[in-house]
Amino acid sequence: MQLVTSPRANTEPRMPNNDLNALRARIDQLDENLVELLAHRFRVTDEVGRLKASTGLSAVDPEREASQEARLAALAAKHSVSPAVVARVFRAIVEEVVSNHQAVAATGAKPEA
Repeated sequence: MQLVTSPRANTEPRMPNNDLNALRARIDQLDENLVELLAHRFRVTDEVGRLKASTGLSAVDPEREASQEARLAALAAKHSVSPAVVARVFRAIVEEVVSNHQAVAATGAKPEA
Protein backbone atom coordinates (compact mmCIF):
# COMPACT_ATOMS: atom_id res chain seq x y z
CA MET A 1 0.00 0.00 0.00
CA GLN A 2 1.34 3.41 -0.95
CA LEU A 3 0.76 6.47 1.24
CA VAL A 4 -0.48 9.54 -0.56
CA THR A 5 0.74 12.86 0.71
CA SER A 6 -0.59 16.29 0.00
CA PRO A 7 1.50 18.24 -2.49
CA ARG A 8 1.36 21.17 -0.08
CA ALA A 9 2.96 19.10 2.65
CA ASN A 10 6.10 18.81 0.55
CA THR A 11 6.33 22.55 -0.19
CA GLU A 12 5.80 23.99 3.28
CA PRO A 13 8.99 25.04 5.03
CA ARG A 14 9.70 22.98 8.11
CA MET A 15 10.59 24.62 11.38
CA PRO A 16 13.55 22.99 13.07
CA ASN A 17 12.43 21.01 16.10
CA ASN A 18 14.61 23.02 18.48
CA ASP A 19 12.91 26.25 17.32
CA LEU A 20 9.48 24.67 17.66
CA ASN A 21 10.32 23.28 21.08
CA ALA A 22 11.62 26.66 22.25
CA LEU A 23 8.42 28.37 21.11
CA ARG A 24 6.31 25.71 22.78
CA ALA A 25 8.28 26.15 26.00
CA ARG A 26 7.52 29.89 25.88
CA ILE A 27 3.83 29.11 25.33
CA ASP A 28 3.87 26.68 28.26
CA GLN A 29 5.35 29.39 30.49
CA LEU A 30 2.76 31.89 29.32
CA ASP A 31 0.01 29.36 30.06
CA GLU A 32 1.38 28.89 33.56
CA ASN A 33 1.46 32.66 34.02
CA LEU A 34 -2.17 32.89 32.88
CA VAL A 35 -3.24 30.21 35.36
CA GLU A 36 -1.35 31.97 38.17
CA LEU A 37 -3.03 35.26 37.26
CA LEU A 38 -6.44 33.57 37.19
CA ALA A 39 -5.82 32.11 40.63
CA HIS A 40 -4.85 35.53 41.95
CA ARG A 41 -7.87 37.14 40.27
CA PHE A 42 -10.22 34.56 41.79
CA ARG A 43 -8.75 35.13 45.26
CA VAL A 44 -9.51 38.85 44.92
CA THR A 45 -13.00 38.25 43.53
CA ASP A 46 -13.66 35.84 46.42
CA GLU A 47 -13.01 38.79 48.75
CA VAL A 48 -15.41 40.89 46.68
CA GLY A 49 -18.03 38.15 46.97
CA ARG A 50 -17.70 37.96 50.74
CA LEU A 51 -17.93 41.75 50.99
CA LYS A 52 -21.00 41.84 48.74
CA ALA A 53 -22.66 39.07 50.76
CA SER A 54 -21.92 40.76 54.08
CA THR A 55 -23.37 44.07 52.89
CA GLY A 56 -26.36 42.64 51.01
CA LEU A 57 -25.15 43.66 47.55
CA SER A 58 -26.20 41.64 44.53
CA ALA A 59 -23.77 39.11 43.08
CA VAL A 60 -24.41 40.66 39.66
CA ASP A 61 -23.50 44.27 38.85
CA PRO A 62 -24.66 45.01 35.28
CA GLU A 63 -23.15 48.53 35.30
CA ARG A 64 -19.75 47.20 36.35
CA GLU A 65 -19.93 44.41 33.77
CA ALA A 66 -20.81 46.88 30.99
CA SER A 67 -17.95 49.22 31.91
CA GLN A 68 -15.56 46.26 32.10
CA GLU A 69 -16.66 45.02 28.66
CA ALA A 70 -15.92 48.44 27.17
CA ARG A 71 -12.57 48.66 28.97
CA LEU A 72 -11.58 45.16 27.85
CA ALA A 73 -12.57 45.88 24.24
CA ALA A 74 -10.29 48.94 24.31
CA LEU A 75 -7.46 46.88 25.82
CA ALA A 76 -7.95 44.21 23.17
CA ALA A 77 -7.70 46.81 20.42
CA LYS A 78 -4.64 48.40 22.05
CA HIS A 79 -2.85 45.04 22.09
CA SER A 80 -4.08 43.82 18.67
CA VAL A 81 -6.16 41.00 20.09
CA SER A 82 -9.61 40.14 18.81
CA PRO A 83 -12.17 41.92 21.01
CA ALA A 84 -14.53 38.97 20.45
CA VAL A 85 -11.96 36.52 21.83
CA VAL A 86 -11.27 38.73 24.85
CA ALA A 87 -15.03 39.10 25.44
CA ARG A 88 -15.53 35.31 25.35
CA VAL A 89 -12.65 34.67 27.75
CA PHE A 90 -13.81 37.27 30.23
CA ARG A 91 -17.45 36.22 29.93
CA ALA A 92 -16.40 32.74 31.11
CA ILE A 93 -14.42 34.27 34.00
CA VAL A 94 -17.28 36.55 35.03
CA GLU A 95 -19.78 33.68 34.91
CA GLU A 96 -17.57 31.71 37.33
CA VAL A 97 -17.18 34.73 39.61
CA VAL A 98 -20.92 35.41 39.68
CA SER A 99 -21.61 31.75 40.43
CA ASN A 100 -19.18 31.90 43.35
CA HIS A 101 -20.68 35.16 44.61
CA GLN A 102 -24.18 33.68 44.48
CA ALA A 103 -23.02 30.63 46.44
CA VAL A 104 -21.39 32.84 49.07
CA ALA A 105 -24.57 34.92 49.35
CA ALA A 106 -26.75 31.82 49.66
CA THR A 107 -24.63 29.70 51.98
CA GLY A 108 -21.77 31.83 53.20
CA ALA A 109 -19.29 29.45 51.57
CA LYS A 110 -17.77 29.21 48.12
CA PRO A 111 -18.55 25.96 46.24
CA GLU A 112 -15.72 23.46 45.95
CA ALA A 113 -13.90 23.40 42.62
